[in-house]
Amino acid sequence: MKALVQKCKTLALAAVVAVSSLVVAPAQAAVPAGVETVFTSTATDFGTIVGYGWTLFLVIVGGLILFGIVRRVISKVAH
Repeated sequence: MKALVQKCKTLALAAVVAVSSLVVAPAQAAVPAGVETVFTSTATDFGTIVGYGWTLFLVIVGGLILFGIVRRVISKVAH
């Protein structure tokens, strides 16, 4: 029984290796000329949007921190 289980494990491993070696080979195709321009402009736009997002995030977090500090100061002064 152990020999049968070991043989099944070996066959399963061999099948996984065989299938993965077929799948790993990437397809290489020529990219049209305009696609590179589109990707470049999209990457630039994405970088700009991320920059604005980080600025907004920092302003919001800074405001929340400042609000918490002011709230604590007012709480201590009021008591």
